Amino acid sequence: MRAVGLYRTDRSPETETPDSSGELGVAGVLERYCERNQHQLVTSYAPGDSSSLDSAYSSITELFRSGRPALVVIPDASHLADDLETFTGRLIELTELGGEVRCTDLERPDPLQSAEELLTLKGRSAIRQRRVREAIMAKASRGQVLGRTPYGYKSSINGQLQEEPEEAEVVRKIFEWYAGPWSAPDGPPLGGIGLRLVAQRLNEEGLSTRQGHPWTQVAVAGILRNRVYLGTYSRYGVRIVGSHPPLVEREIFNRAEAVTEMRRPARKRRKAEPFLLSGLLRSKVSGRSLFGLTRKRAWRRQDGSPMEKTYRYYESPHREPPEAGNGTDEAIKLSWPADKLETEVRSQVASWPDGFFQGATLVEDESAQGSVDQVKVAEREFSRAVRAVASGYGNIRDLGQPLEELAIARRLANEPSEVSYDGAAVRNMALADDLATARPALLAIVERISVGTDSVEVAPKLG
Repeated sequence: MRAVGLYRTDRSPETETPDSSGELGVAGVLERYCERNQHQLVTSYAPGDSSSLDSAYSSITELFRSGRPALVVIPDASHLADDLETFTGRLIELTELGGEVRCTDLERPDPLQSAEELLTLKGRSAIRQRRVREAIMAKASRGQVLGRTPYGYKSSINGQLQEEPEEAEVVRKIFEWYAGPWSAPDGPPLGGIGLRLVAQRLNEEGLSTRQGHPWTQVAVAGILRNRVYLGTYSRYGVRIVGSHPPLVEREIFNRAEAVTEMRRPARKRRKAEPFLLSGLLRSKVSGRSLFGLTRKRAWRRQDGSPMEKTYRYYESPHREPPEAGNGTDEAIKLSWPADKLETEVRSQVASWPDGFFQGATLVEDESAQGSVDQVKVAEREFSRAVRAVASGYGNIRDLGQPLEELAIARRLANEPSEVSYDGAAVRNMALADDLATARPALLAIVERISVGTDSVEVAPKLG
């Protein structure tokens, strides 16, 4: 495979690859890595600071767009970007250009795991993050369970993963049904049944998830993407091959992965639009946040003409406990169409008496505080998504939407208000159709919005 080397000459020894400061140097380590893995190193870039790194990265993307190299080799994530957000954006872009990034660091060969370990969000302290990592690295390095135990396994007395027979059999069924046979030794896989039919077959057999819920396409896809079933433990920048018994053979895992890639539709990246009520919504029952989601559906009419429609929702990422008085004892997925929920909120705000707005003033500092809160929410969701993908749940493309939401939140936080308004004028602004006008005003007068399955309560900021 053709490869391009990239390393910064201003990196400190703390972040350098083993042996990079010895006889070989960083350039020699990249060359040796390519030789050992049978890659053709066509060129290397050695920027000395952030500015020249940006220029080198632009040159690399131009090479990829011209159909040249398919691999970027770096010592570790800090050589590709200075912060986690920039790194993730570049990793997504290179992936969409058909490329791949690999690290020569033997302790952190996976680029996203390397980034999670070495980089931070913009403006964050790398020292504090490193201390947190060190506190859990000892446990992670032994392959002991951290967080939720993957489906198909259970935690042994010493904290190691071991097979849970009944769940393990379900995992094997999922891979066998979905992967299908190879069409020929050197050809693409034929592929088995799709995600929807796999979930349907599991439910027809009376099988359920560990939480007792019916299987869904999302749950099935999560199983198929998780490399833990190869016996590989990946968590917090630590990857241990053979740390626990595998549930599937590598051949069928690779076949399933190839089927997923083959069936993936070619889509253009969509620019995420901000949501009016982001950061204000809470479930009435659980208190969890609701987040804005955008989905696009495409279909053809009977005459063959293409149709496309975009749907926007506010949803809780978790199934909610049953709400008192809703007539069911089952957990639900709390979801509202965005236009319906926004209309209801505006209707309640419009009905508030003028006394609610006495002393309410929309000034630069207050609106900025609301935007800062949104940045914190977006940072939390982005970090959570990075941890999930770095741990084997999903792929790098799944980080596109959280990264875009964070970029929008930062942009809104940096847009100052030039005029001050007070009293009922703020309410009128909150009812405006223009998002840039309505959102800061809502943040100034609304304390929270409690959402149920069929009810909404908007609490004003008083005093």
